[in-house]
Amino acid sequence: MLGLPAIESIDDLADGRQLLVLHGGGEIVVGTARPYPHPVAGCEWLSARPRVHRAPRAVLPPRPDRPAATARAEALLESLLQPVQLADWRTTRHFWVDTPRGPVLLGDLYALVHQPNSEPGIERVLCVVPDRHTELPRADIWVNLLLVLAVEPDAFFRVAIQRGLRVRRA
Repeated sequence: MLGLPAIESIDDLADGRQLLVLHGGGEIVVGTARPYPHPVAGCEWLSARPRVHRAPRAVLPPRPDRPAATARAEALLESLLQPVQLADWRTTRHFWVDTPRGPVLLGDLYALVHQPNSEPGIERVLCVVPDRHTELPRADIWVNLLLVLAVEPDAFFRVAIQRGLRVRRA
């Protein structure tokens, strides 16, 4: 298991997300899975409400660098990682997360690598991003996906969009 802290939902937010408290310190806002169709072609979003068909929402440009938010996001991510994951993160800015369906490599936005247990020698390239990911520091995206993989891996794989398939490198 990942050795993650216990998580408690303390508030439902008006936009459908939830505020969670991590026992041992810290808070995070997350969403849950929403089925296809999704608002951005080629990539599923994690969000709490069923899809309501509306005019497409404009994709916001990334927010300007916010050093304090980025530092907090990095500290939260590093506090959740196991020693091997932390070493990988600090050296490559990527880390593997074990799941019941096989490991997932986090670190490349829109191109997460999954090595399915059911298909030795194959890698699937997946896309899953949190709702409003362009507004988040990059480390917060990895925290969100790490927690979803740890707590609800079936939800993660249910919304994942497969973007490619390749033979695993030796």
